Amino acid sequence: MQTTLMTNDLIESDLIQSSLIKSDIIELDAFEAPTSHAPANVSLPKPADILADLQTHGWTLLRGYHYDVETFSQLMSQLCQTLTYDPARQNITSEAQKVDAGTHAIGLHIENGNTPMPPDVIAFFSELSAEKGSQTTICDGHAVYQALSPELKAIFSQSMRISRYLPQTIWQNYVATATGRANADQISLDDLDTFITATTSKTLTHHVEPQADGGVRYVLQIPAIREDNLSGQFAFANTLLGPSFNYEKPEFTLANGQHVDDALIDELTQLCEKYTQDIAWQNGDVVILDNKRIMHGRRQIDVPLTERKLYIAMGLGIRLNHSDD
Repeated sequence: MQTTLMTNDLIESDLIQSSLIKSDIIELDAFEAPTSHAPANVSLPKPADILADLQTHGWTLLRGYHYDVETFSQLMSQLCQTLTYDPARQNITSEAQKVDAGTHAIGLHIENGNTPMPPDVIAFFSELSAEKGSQTTICDGHAVYQALSPELKAIFSQSMRISRYLPQTIWQNYVATATGRANADQISLDDLDTFITATTSKTLTHHVEPQADGGVRYVLQIPAIREDNLSGQFAFANTLLGPSFNYEKPEFTLANGQHVDDALIDELTQLCEKYTQDIAWQNGDVVILDNKRIMHGRRQIDVPLTERKLYIAMGLGIRLNHSDD
């Protein structure tokens, strides 16, 4: 299988052919709006082929299959054992949520990386692609890890402390979603403590400091370097450069007690940019990422938000039994 990883100029113009890109229908012009179902004469990619791309490259672009919200949602159910959700996002289907984070550029991050249960796989579906700007950025955390200095590798291989305030409705919705419970407003601090105990491990510890208004100060300790899901390679995959559109901006503290300052952020930003590629969306495109290896972000949106419709689906537990698909 050929790679779907492409340099910026290739993604913007002539696409490298992959077994997951329909060579007979790729054009440089924008695709027509997707129909309600994939065309009968187009076979959708097999989950086993998608997973092979994720194992080799960490991500894949599915272009030319005319996905819609329904087939996109079905795809994620095929790939993941459990679908997860961001309580701050709007649900479009029972599987997919709307991506709505303003128009500004967004820094590189893994999805929900400031939580104890970041998804293993995330996927984006572009129903309506912006004609200007709005490229999704993709950064290979394994390549960044290899490029880190020995000093930075040592620092980030240890636990990193993330602290931020969460309003009551946010932490209640998160626990309810993560545990499959209805009536999020009935979730108590005891329920939160039970969830924290159940999700604590050797590499992840967390606790809360209750606040007078019902919110909590949430403190999470995790490594900034982790193994990816399928190849077992180490990757610099975290949220140090990322946004906080729906949440308070977190405070990051390194294992040596040093706060992550602007100088370190600038150094990491410049390094990550060397391994970052842009995806210029076309209608019907789907991009799937190993969220434990690939960081993503976005260039600035230069059109009204009504001219862009992007959806996300997230899942835990990769289904590996697809050899006979």
